[in-house]
Amino acid sequence: MKRYTVTRNQAASLLWVSTRTIDRYVKSGRLSYKKIANKVILNEEELRVLQNEFSSLRQEISTELLWEKDEKSISVKPVSDLSTLDEKLDKFYLIFQEKDKQIDEKNKIIFMLQQRIGELEAKIQTMIALPDYNKEKQQAIQEKRVLEEKLAKMKSRVKEQETKTYVVLVFAVILVIVAVYFYIKHMWN
Repeated sequence: MKRYTVTRNQAASLLWVSTRTIDRYVKSGRLSYKKIANKVILNEEELRVLQNEFSSLRQEISTELLWEKDEKSISVKPVSDLSTLDEKLDKFYLIFQEKDKQIDEKNKIIFMLQQRIGELEAKIQTMIALPDYNKEKQQAIQEKRVLEEKLAKMKSRVKEQETKTYVVLVFAVILVIVAVYFYIKHMWN
């Protein structure tokens, strides 16, 4: 029978992790729990096993940094001088710097892409969909044809009016000439 006695905060302190990490372990099933009065209570034995795993992992990392392997034999001996340790730390530092630069470059690319996406979204909002554009274009072409026909009709009407006006003017001039002729003839008689 498992005993549940440790809170999330206590477990986080015990394992030197955050409460969010504890929540992830619970969610993944790595740690079992019980809920009592809306509080998550964890099993102490499972936490001890996890703590031992973390301790051995930390031990391996520190051993790798502080001990060097002898290529000729299987034995492991302590680092004799601090320069080797400094070299390893410098190597880790350089790797870290390189990864940091790569992350910065990728962040810049992401930022530029986000800006471009914003620009494209703004363009899309002001654009007309292609079917709507084609429909509007066809309507504009039809309106243009109708207006051109009306213009042609108006031009022909204007020409007809000019012709009528010219004919009336010529007829009026002829009438004036005939009237003047009869007036002069009547005056001489």
